[in-house]
Amino acid sequence: FFAILGHTFPIFFEFRGGKGVATSLGVLITLDWKIGLVCLIFGVILIALTKMVSVGSILAAILFPILMVFMGNARFEAIIISILITLLVIFNHRSNIKRIQNGTENKLSFKK
Repeated sequence: FFAILGHTFPIFFEFRGGKGVATSLGVLITLDWKIGLVCLIFGVILIALTKMVSVGSILAAILFPILMVFMGNARFEAIIISILITLLVIFNHRSNIKRIQNGTENKLSFKK
């Protein structure tokens, strides 16, 4: 969890970093590679369908603790960490969530 915090709020860049999704995926694969693979595929499918990276990232993060409970490592500590990671990813995407609600979220486009 602290690796994700460090990448999201890096001290060397005045606590401005990314959304923490890539680091979260790395942690997720370390915790349970099967669940990590399911979340990755789920996120990519959602990105392809919606053309919005944030939708895929947020919903894959929400899927993570659900899968941890039902098909993964059901240790209490791992479930708590998965919930904290999900909450952090959602928190980091709060501006994207507002843009999705307003219909102004950027979409992927391969056209010039």
